Amino acid sequence: MSKPAISIYEHRDEVALSLLLQAADLSGEDITPEMLEHFLVARIDHGIVGAAGLEVLGEAGLLRSVAVDEAHRGMGLGKDLVAAIEEHAREAGVRELYLLTTTAEAFFAGLGYLKVYREQAPAGIAGTEQFASLCPSSSCFMAKILAE
Repeated sequence: MSKPAISIYEHRDEVALSLLLQAADLSGEDITPEMLEHFLVARIDHGIVGAAGLEVLGEAGLLRSVAVDEAHRGMGLGKDLVAAIEEHAREAGVRELYLLTTTAEAFFAGLGYLKVYREQAPAGIAGTEQFASLCPSSSCFMAKILAE
């Protein structure tokens, strides 16, 4: 099996991204066209097998929609996608990256994300639909300072 290539989301990826997020039980209802400018996808033979998104809110960013197709899990693709989106975030001026998860706390902890109290969320993060209403209050809220 060939190694997936990670690249910037393109408009032609819309349906495949939507299906990937649905299969991973991740919400995409609040994703705007502007947000998609900060999404990366992993492709094999023109098919999307993974994705990671970023909502840029000044120096803070919300990592979101990290998903890998079930058939391609366990090969490090999730880690590769997170590393690529972290680099993209740095290039966009993001210094602190936050995320919400109900199922992948251990995965993100292994990548250097620390659990923080929701009350500590910067105003921009707290004001996102993802934080305010789409993710349950029982979600684990995590953060990572991005090194330059």
